[in-house]
Amino acid sequence: MLRLRILILAIISFGLISCKNSNSEKQIKKVFNSPKDSILYNNYVNAIENGSTFQYFTVIKVKDINTGKVREICTKGDFLWGALHIEYDSSYSNIGLKKIHKMLLENKERYFQLKDTAALNNLGLNRYSPDDLKKFEKENNVDSIAKSIKGKWGISISEDKNMLLLAHSLFDRGILTGENNCFGGNLMNVDKQMLDERKKHLEEIKAMSKKQ
Repeated sequence: MLRLRILILAIISFGLISCKNSNSEKQIKKVFNSPKDSILYNNYVNAIENGSTFQYFTVIKVKDINTGKVREICTKGDFLWGALHIEYDSSYSNIGLKKIHKMLLENKERYFQLKDTAALNNLGLNRYSPDDLKKFEKENNVDSIAKSIKGKWGISISEDKNMLLLAHSLFDRGILTGENNCFGGNLMNVDKQMLDERKKHLEEIKAMSKKQ
């Protein structure tokens, strides 16, 4: 099922990218009041449109309708997709994927209200607390780490919680990171070169689908 979603999503994503290519940055600048908000939304879009096993992290704000509590969490793009499919009982058909994709892209605030416990668990809502994030940023010089990140940067982190905390901190500073789902433990910077390579891969997938 995951491989099927990845293939369909890649084709859908490429189609949307092709249609908007020249105007997407201008449209985003019109929506947001600050360059930082524009960068964060761009990184969010890259995370949700990445259908590979190398998943990008994104930070979203979630309201648990059951408790009324609202908080920011860091999760992988694929986990966010899964949570929305559960919450809205949406299939993984082409129609279902397009529905969720549209919902994700239109959510400029990255704010989600969820009630289904399985959907909330899929995001990893309880893997760390806001206090954990504050403590992590206080004990680690995240600003210094962020400034040192260039090109193909990566760091080995054995504990999943610490990886989420660092990915969250870096996302807030405009840095997109990811982890390979098949070979976990390494948090890597997602730079322009990696994004360009992904775009090329999407083009290859689209060309291959036309031949079938």
